[in-house]
Amino acid sequence: MHIKKKILIAIILSVSIISTSILVYFLLLPANEDQSVNPVFKGGTISQDETWSGVIFVNQSILVPKGVTLTILPGTQIYFKPCRDYKSLQYIGFAVVEGTIIANGTSTKQIWFTSDADEPINGDWGGIELYRTNTSIFNYVIVEYANMGIAQFDSKVKISHSIIRWINSEGIYMERSKPVIEYNLLYQNGYHEIALEQYNYDVEIRNNIFAGGHVPFIVFDSNVTLEGNYFYNYNNTYLTAVQIAGIANATVIGNRFDGFDNNTAIKLLQNSSTLICENNDFGEGFIPIPELGFEDVKHSILGYTPGDPGDLFMYVYASLDETRSVARRIGAGLGFGWALEYANGYIWKLETGKLLKIDPILSNYTEYSVDTSQVFGPRGMCYDGEYFWAHDHSLLNIVKFKVNATAVTIYDSFPIPEYETGGRQGVATDGTYLYISNRGGTKLFELYKNGTIHRTINLSGIDLYCPFTWNGTHFWSSAGNMLIAWTKEGEIVGRIYDVAGGCIGMSWDGNYLWGIYRTCETWNDAKIFQIEILNDSLITP
Repeated sequence: MHIKKKILIAIILSVSIISTSILVYFLLLPANEDQSVNPVFKGGTISQDETWSGVIFVNQSILVPKGVTLTILPGTQIYFKPCRDYKSLQYIGFAVVEGTIIANGTSTKQIWFTSDADEPINGDWGGIELYRTNTSIFNYVIVEYANMGIAQFDSKVKISHSIIRWINSEGIYMERSKPVIEYNLLYQNGYHEIALEQYNYDVEIRNNIFAGGHVPFIVFDSNVTLEGNYFYNYNNTYLTAVQIAGIANATVIGNRFDGFDNNTAIKLLQNSSTLICENNDFGEGFIPIPELGFEDVKHSILGYTPGDPGDLFMYVYASLDETRSVARRIGAGLGFGWALEYANGYIWKLETGKLLKIDPILSNYTEYSVDTSQVFGPRGMCYDGEYFWAHDHSLLNIVKFKVNATAVTIYDSFPIPEYETGGRQGVATDGTYLYISNRGGTKLFELYKNGTIHRTINLSGIDLYCPFTWNGTHFWSSAGNMLIAWTKEGEIVGRIYDVAGGCIGMSWDGNYLWGIYRTCETWNDAKIFQIEILNDSLITP
């Protein structure tokens, strides 16, 4: 009788929990949603053509591969499972790799890509990434609360009549692509509303509204036309609306800038860029505001711009867990940079135009000038005991240099392997050879120090589109929420949890790993971490 009573109580509790879950689901549905539609759960690789409609819950990252078309009908609501625990799996995202996505909403039935959290925040899910697709379409969509909004690589994807907001980094990002971006509403994205890097060509950005945040637009090493756009609600008097850097060619004509003047609206950051600037409106009102043809609808409001002091996203993780500890953080006020190496008792941080030699104990530093015609966009650095080597993702070179009393002396440079596919991140050395990945992160090139390939290592289960370093017996690299150790043959031999978000440089000092992290790019916090490995065998695949 006692056992039967327990079973009865268990049944009642189970029914109660299920009923509550169903009630919560329907209470959270948008008011205009057909509540007779059952929820649909999606995740993993889509193996054949599909059409989505209604309410979709994504609990595993989506991949649309070559030969597959995913069609999303107007009014579809896509909710991504949020991730707020650094020990959990990677952020759930949405990737198209040589496939096609047709996300074609209407002005009153937009397609939503959003967080499934009760109270969503920026960075809840990974975002949308497009690789080598020229047939995809985003029209009348809403993308919000992701790490990245819509990013395209080697693609030609039109994004129009859409809303992109409350993104951790860039609202729209691109590399080596040729898109048209028009009639969109973009605001309160952490780094930039739109960013172009790495040799985009003939990009057209027309008739968009940039409606507040930190920095509206930046272009590196790319060709772009900005015409008919409206910039307003940016309250940073020291920042520029349109930043032009690297080997860029920008045509900026017929745009309206409210709250900016002729000095703050458009700026060339380097003399290597070219600018055509005509007929822009700096508060006079003669350029009309674009008519987008849709309302700025919201299910919730974040209440801040990502990167603000009150940002709720977890940029820095626990300083101690069972796998590693943070022994030291340094570099406050020095920015985040893209290349880091430990050598001769110092931390060396390389960026455009300068090299910093940082005392890891006292945190004071010496600055050396760097010729930007020879090292412009460093994305990785290593030291072989005599020379430094840097990977330049803008000039697509590996550069050999030493540091004298006041400046950097360049001794040699040569093209990276497969340079025609574009730059990548990271370079390492074991003292004898140099190592750099291919752009896709699936191969590791072992190079002689004249740039000739000694051998190519095929990697399986390692995504090397990230910084890495050699510790004398194996490599360490960043992998989502973990740092992983692996051999020269690509075999993973250890894992620890990472210490912060966005590892962009890594080195080894003989006892500790050192990493430089974005944390939040707009913050001036200490971004260089000294990491003690406690146990790299606790995390299993």
